[in-house]
Amino acid sequence: MAQENKGLNPFATGVAGAVIGAAAAAAAIALSDEKNRKKAEKVLDDMQKEGSKVLKEITKRAIELKDAIGKGASEAKTEIKKLNSKKK
Repeated sequence: MAQENKGLNPFATGVAGAVIGAAAAAAAIALSDEKNRKKAEKVLDDMQKEGSKVLKEITKRAIELKDAIGKGASEAKTEIKKLNSKKK
């Protein structure tokens, strides 16, 4: 019988761990400098503000779409009632 693959390759896991560790070390070194920390804080703050703007816009458009669909459904019901009353 063929052996089933029941997990991650240990070598691949080790390589991934090494890459993550190296990235964490590089980030720690970069953030140990005050200027780099301030730059990182500014970038994160800007990203948060932009994300908030995008979320507000998406929410606004979703509400508009929901309202339009609700209005369309209401109009469709009215038209169906009119058509049904004409058949009688």
